[in-house]
Amino acid sequence: MWTPRAACKKAKSDASALSTLGDELEEPPKVIITESVVTALRRCTCHLITILVTIAIVTLNLKGVYLGADLMSPVRSETINLMFLQLAAKAHEIMIVNSLGLIVLHFVRSELLFGDGLPLGLVGSGLSFNNFEYFFKTEFYGSLKYIGDHGNKARRVMFVTVVIVAGLTAALAGPASAVLLVPESQDWAAGGTRFYLNGSETDFWPADLSGNLSELRSFCNGNDSTHLGICPAGGFHSLWKHWGTVNSTDFRAQDVRSYAKDLSGSNFYWPVSSASFQVPPLYALGNSKKGDSDATTLIQPHAAAVVILQKLATDWWKASVSQRGMSPDQVDDRIISANARSGITVVRCENPQELLHSDNTVNFPSIDGRFHFSQGLPLAVQSLNNTAVDHLRFQWVHLPPQFGAASIGGVFETPWEPNEASRVVVSCTAQAGWVPSTVFTDKYNFWTGWYPWNIQYGDRTPAWSATSQAANNGRISLGDDWLNLLTPPITYLDVGSWRPSTIESILLNAGLGSSPNAIIADWLDKRSGSQDKVALLEAIICSVIVDGLSRTGSYRAFNTSGASSQWPLANYNPLPDFEERILGNKLALEIPAVNPENLTTIEASMQISGFSFKGSLAAYLAMTVLLTHLLMATVHVIYVIRSHRTSRSWGSVAELIALSHTSQPAFDVLANTSGGIESRKTFLQMAKIRVRHTPNLPNHTRHEHVELLFENSAFPNHQRNASEHELDELHNELSHHAATWPLNIVEIPTYTGLDPCSMSTSVGRLADDKGATDIVRPRQQYG
Repeated sequence: MWTPRAACKKAKSDASALSTLGDELEEPPKVIITESVVTALRRCTCHLITILVTIAIVTLNLKGVYLGADLMSPVRSETINLMFLQLAAKAHEIMIVNSLGLIVLHFVRSELLFGDGLPLGLVGSGLSFNNFEYFFKTEFYGSLKYIGDHGNKARRVMFVTVVIVAGLTAALAGPASAVLLVPESQDWAAGGTRFYLNGSETDFWPADLSGNLSELRSFCNGNDSTHLGICPAGGFHSLWKHWGTVNSTDFRAQDVRSYAKDLSGSNFYWPVSSASFQVPPLYALGNSKKGDSDATTLIQPHAAAVVILQKLATDWWKASVSQRGMSPDQVDDRIISANARSGITVVRCENPQELLHSDNTVNFPSIDGRFHFSQGLPLAVQSLNNTAVDHLRFQWVHLPPQFGAASIGGVFETPWEPNEASRVVVSCTAQAGWVPSTVFTDKYNFWTGWYPWNIQYGDRTPAWSATSQAANNGRISLGDDWLNLLTPPITYLDVGSWRPSTIESILLNAGLGSSPNAIIADWLDKRSGSQDKVALLEAIICSVIVDGLSRTGSYRAFNTSGASSQWPLANYNPLPDFEERILGNKLALEIPAVNPENLTTIEASMQISGFSFKGSLAAYLAMTVLLTHLLMATVHVIYVIRSHRTSRSWGSVAELIALSHTSQPAFDVLANTSGGIESRKTFLQMAKIRVRHTPNLPNHTRHEHVELLFENSAFPNHQRNASEHELDELHNELSHHAATWPLNIVEIPTYTGLDPCSMSTSVGRLADDKGATDIVRPRQQYG
């Protein structure tokens, strides 16, 4: 027969059996707050490891490491190696989020245990902060009103700030780690030095070329003027060959590789070399005429600077191979650059005009202001030949001041038969100058030529003034001596008795005057492509002038004693430790023992491209994210070690559920929340964790129990209605019922040592005991 006494004996017997088997079914009381330096250090291990990894990653990017053109390791697959680095970045992100979780949880515990408490919406922030969606839910922003409530506002603001910063850092940690840990192919600084040109800046970039050029003429006479790269006509053979392969319909796209990007915003470019190879190939690039109101612009780097850069490029690469053991397979591109002014020329031609043999008045384009080409002005050209010839003719024309900032004019005459009464004349105006730029090697085919980049059009020289009448106001003035060196007559081409100049030879080879038949109609009829012919004429004139301009003073880059083929470079004297210096971006050449006013100093820099870790804008932004976490973690470690106070409680959803389930139900403040929460008022209910004294049933002593308690302090002026009073009465009844409050259960067989029989005798007293509360104390165990 069953009796209460028999039931009590059976329960005690079962509890004794469980004790014999072990404690695996029982949760022992725990110390919630520990005060131990060793324990604090152990619990900060996650911080310390993450900090060290972050420091290593940031140092790696700040210091920089070049990995090579291919990202290889013992695993010979670039894809797999990149995947491994992405996995490492993900692991670092997880470490950062875990570290931030410890920080936020520490703040949550402190507020719940020792502070004014937290609103319900922020109680779970230690577990939800790494979900960025949390910050856009009512759970979070609906709880922010508590900052303005009574209490320590500075402490509340700091708590919310920590949660927000931790959330942003957690959201950005993954991309930041990936940016810093997964390398990309990019330019890598690989050396540099300063070099010296033998002459002042006015020797290499003069504003006036209208004087006597006897020193230059001593090198550039006879056939040498078209063979030596230092002469204004040094690029003639290359230009003659280039323009001979094009026509007026396709010249803009000729010699431009289909896979190459635009150079300095232009898809119209080609290399110009010199017959003697004294000067490396120089890329002429710019924009061609597209409409009647347009002009042709070409830019070409300065030959003197390129000559030294080419030598530096060769010696630098030898040093890279020998000193760093770097082979060509380890780099994608090798780039050498220097800031130096480049020659620029703009040419505009008028529409073709038909002139009778007795006419000599031609309309030339004028320049209004600094650069703007305006309407044509008539000018009588006395040197026009009124004799019919079967070949084209070209001559330079000096334009008077009313044509503005024009360097020179030119007149092109088509061939005409003796029985014809007229021919076609095209007049052109050219403006030459210097423009600051960066001179590069060819980035697509290493060292096939040099081209300008980062062109500063607004800083073009010579300077221009609206009131100045100087010959070089806004343009380089070109004189007959220089023009004769630029376009000398040639005798070695088979053109009969005619001795064309170099520019006439180029125009002839381009097909602009080879047949007099129907030539007037071809030039005057726009439907037959006359504008394309004018554009081609502009491009040829422009290329001839800018090529000659770019070679100004280039003979000064050489020691001109002896045969020209044996000229050594001037002022190019490597120091004994040249290789180490040039790779270390230090001065690697001797400073010439001459007056500094007679020297032009230029800085050269070397780059290679490939996979590397290096500082960049993206890297610095990523470092900001990682350093934010590093700062937070470091401060937290220092604080924890100094206070010795740490805790591991309530670090998971399961532990929070267990805490809330074993706490006194809050029916009054959490009414109607079993199906969810929608009201901000509910999320604002303040919660604290306090010690609640409950009966220890076996020996009738007091036992301390930790609970999550709510207080209706968020709305102190709220007037309670009748239904809320009824809810309180219902709560008072239910709080004494075993189904609503765990400590009212009559039988708790899973707790070893609890006597259900004794418990039943104290249930009434427990129901009447409100239970005093206290704060959680360090080193004390709680059930």
